[in-house]
Amino acid sequence: MMILTVLLLASSASALPLARSFSNNLSGILGGKNKLTFDAKGNFKVVSFSDMHMGERPGDGSWAAWGPANASNFDAATQVVHGTVLDNEKPNYVVFNGDMMTGENVFKDNATHYLDLVYAPTHDNANNINHQEEIEYEQTHYAELSYTRSDVGPKPYGSGNYCKRVPVYAKSTDWVPAAILWFFDSRSFVSGTGNGPGPIPPAANYYWVDPNTVPNYIKLQRLLMAVVWWKVPPALVFVHIPVQKAQDLTSLPTLGNHDDDAGLSTQGFLNNTYNGLDLSLMTPSHMPVWNEIVALNGGKGNVLAVTSGHDHGESWCARSKDSSGIPICFNGHSGYGGYVTEHKHSVVRNGRVFNLNLADLATPVPTVNTWNSYEDNTTADAMVLGPEYLAAEMLG
Repeated sequence: MMILTVLLLASSASALPLARSFSNNLSGILGGKNKLTFDAKGNFKVVSFSDMHMGERPGDGSWAAWGPANASNFDAATQVVHGTVLDNEKPNYVVFNGDMMTGENVFKDNATHYLDLVYAPTHDNANNINHQEEIEYEQTHYAELSYTRSDVGPKPYGSGNYCKRVPVYAKSTDWVPAAILWFFDSRSFVSGTGNGPGPIPPAANYYWVDPNTVPNYIKLQRLLMAVVWWKVPPALVFVHIPVQKAQDLTSLPTLGNHDDDAGLSTQGFLNNTYNGLDLSLMTPSHMPVWNEIVALNGGKGNVLAVTSGHDHGESWCARSKDSSGIPICFNGHSGYGGYVTEHKHSVVRNGRVFNLNLADLATPVPTVNTWNSYEDNTTADAMVLGPEYLAAEMLG
């Protein structure tokens, strides 16, 4: 099962080589990579896909209870979903937000085949997957497209893009980014032959962003931004396993599917008991992830959305006081692998679109437009995430 966030730069993005400057002290800027910029109309569009589950083989006696005997039928259908959404939306940037492959069914000798099938680099955490080999394959075969790397996550934490951020500039000559895309790994400590040692807290149940490294990274980067750039740019955050705060928002009147609400799976739960790994203050030196996301928000709507997959039947966005006013969104289900829920727009696969606009980001409280884009050439659930979205719930 894949739980890591990965991304691909679409060929439509405007790009120039990055110049070396003092801002390079802010990790997350890749030397020699293309500099991401907004288009001539001031837009930067991101499409986020999740839960493709490539490579399932239910017909051969594997553990999975879904899918056809010939998994290539589902894999090909997933490629059509992605191709249709990308053709319709023409994004500047594509995020593959986890569960790209069903890792329990993908083995060392064929894992890279599935990377090619999804037309993008990806990583998996499972006993049969080797992170380092996949990273090397991706960086060799998709060198111009891949922005995956590890900002945080050296040994003993294992290989992978454990935590990273990618700046997007209004124009190529700018020094300060107009927006930041943040990516957090919600399942990096996995036992078995595929991912090395890394200790897993018994209560974690695998679903967590490590509280020992990522929060300190966010805090350091935020402080550096404030000093070097004199501001903390608006942010989109991507993490496969939803944060626990999503549990508090399921009953709100939001557009999109709520098929998994009753059994919503989020970080830090074991046997239906929340263990606090993504929220509670653990030690003075190890701030939890959610608290640092709240600090990144700055009390002024700086975090435009925290977006996840994992729960295939969820495709909504919500915000309230329970989430500190930070919008929490779900991608829906873009793959033909994995389980399917009952409603039409859960059966019809999709990606979530974010359209960042320079004018919208320059307001006192920045906003972003988002909607779901479907394989049947339709769109739905369009909304503007900002101070007016679910304002009554914020006051309630």
